[in-house]
Amino acid sequence: MALRPQARDSSKYLSDDTIVAISSAVGGAIALVRLSGPRAFEILASLTDGRRPGFSARAEPRKFYRARLHHRQDLDDAMFVRFAAPASFTGEDVVELYLHGGGYVASRVLEATIALGARQALPGEFSFRAVRNGKLTLSQAAAVADLIAAANDNAVSLALEKLSGTQNRLIHSLAQDLRTLAALGEIGIDFSDQDVDEVSLPRLKTRLGPLTETLLRLKNSYQRGIRIQEGISVAFVGLPNAGKSSFFNALLGEDRSIVSDIPGTTRDVVHERLTLRDGDQAVTLRLEDTAGLRSTEDQIEQIGISRSEKSARTADLILFIIDPGSPPEQILTQWRNLRCPASKTIAVITKADLYDGTQRAAVRLTLNSLQISQWIEVSSMNGAGIEMAVRSIVQASSQLTQRERGEVLLTRLDQLSAVNQALEHLERAAKAQEIELFAADIRQALHGLAPLIGETPTDDILGQIFSEFCIGK
Repeated sequence: MALRPQARDSSKYLSDDTIVAISSAVGGAIALVRLSGPRAFEILASLTDGRRPGFSARAEPRKFYRARLHHRQDLDDAMFVRFAAPASFTGEDVVELYLHGGGYVASRVLEATIALGARQALPGEFSFRAVRNGKLTLSQAAAVADLIAAANDNAVSLALEKLSGTQNRLIHSLAQDLRTLAALGEIGIDFSDQDVDEVSLPRLKTRLGPLTETLLRLKNSYQRGIRIQEGISVAFVGLPNAGKSSFFNALLGEDRSIVSDIPGTTRDVVHERLTLRDGDQAVTLRLEDTAGLRSTEDQIEQIGISRSEKSARTADLILFIIDPGSPPEQILTQWRNLRCPASKTIAVITKADLYDGTQRAAVRLTLNSLQISQWIEVSSMNGAGIEMAVRSIVQASSQLTQRERGEVLLTRLDQLSAVNQALEHLERAAKAQEIELFAADIRQALHGLAPLIGETPTDDILGQIFSEFCIGK
C-alpha cells in the first residue's frame, strides 16, 4: 500500500487521534517512527507482544528495549522507547520505534501503525501538541523549525538560544510591563472621578516610552534575523558576457547557470542558496545570478534586465561583475542605471587570466571614480582569486549579521506582525484623549503580542503556523 500525502485539514490539528510519522531522513543507518496519543502504547503492544504477552507494558519509560515488530508478517528487529504522559515531548503517551534504515522498512512499519488505528501526522503536529499541552511555548516551537532549517553556525546558535528559553527574559519582562500598565489603566478608569496622579492618563502615558523602544528594537531586528536564518541576499550584476555565470558557478562548485559567449544567455534571475566559510566565520547566501544589463529590443530579455535591476536594489550585497575589456563608459552607464549604493558593493574583476595588468588597472581607476572601494580580481577558469573572493564576501556579510549573545532577533513573519500590531496600539494609546481608550489599546497591544510572549493564540492560527513545519516534527 502506497501512502499518499494527506490534505492539510487544519481541523485535524485539534483532534485527539493517535498520530504517527517517520521522523528521520529515510535512507540512513537508523530510521525513527514516532507515535503520540492515547493509543500509542496499545499499538506498541500489538506490534511487539505477539510472542511475549505483556512485554511492552512491563517496559520502563525512557529505556531502550529490543523487540521483533510483527503485523501480519515480520516487519523488523528493532528497538523502542516508551514515554509516559506527561513526561514526553508532546505531553502525551509517546512511542519511538528505531528501525533499520531504508525507506521500505520504515514505510511498512508506518503502514502497520496506521492499520492498527493511528493517523499519519500533519506537518508540525507533534510540535503543535507540545504547545497545546504546555510543553513548549509557541516561540520555542518556532525555534525548533528554525533549528531544522539552520544552514550556518549563527543560525544554529540563535535557534538554540530561543529553544532553551534564554531569550524569553526580555519578552517576559515586556509582557509583564504591558500587563502592569493595563491593570493601572483599569484602576485609572475606576478612579477617573478622583484626582489620583499615579493612575492619571498623563502619568500612565509616560510609561509608554520604554515599551515602545523595546518593540522598535525587536521590529528592527527582523532583517538581521532573516539574514542569519535564511541567508543574505546577494545579486550578481554586470554587462552581458562579463563572466557573471562563470563566477556564480565557481562559488557554487557546479554548473548551475548556463555559461555562453552569446550575450543575453541568462534571461531571468537564477536563485541558489550557499553557505561559505572563512576560518571560524560562516554565512549563508541567497545568490541571485541576473541577466546582463544592456539595451535590447528583445522583450523577454528586457523583462530579465528589469528584474536584474530590482534584484540589485533590494539585495543586501551586490557583486558587480566587470570584464576588464569593457569600455569605461559602459561600466559607468551600467552603474548609474542600477542606482545602488557603493557601500554595499564588491566589484569582481573577472577573466584575470585573459587580460594584462594595464587593462585591469584601468578598471580599478573606473571603480575609484564610482567610489567602489572593495574589489577582487578572479579567474573562474583557473580558480585564481576565488579564495580571496570568498573571504571578502564572508567578511562583508558577517557585518550584516552581527549580534550580541542573548540578543533577541525576530526570525518569523508572524513574530514581526505581532510586534507591529502591538506598536500600532501603543501609538494609538499615546494619542488617546480618554483613559478608557488608553486602557483598551494597552489590552489590544498585549493581545496582539500574544504569539511572541508565549500565550497561545486561537487554534486556527496555531494550525496555520504549524502547517509550515515538516512532517514528523
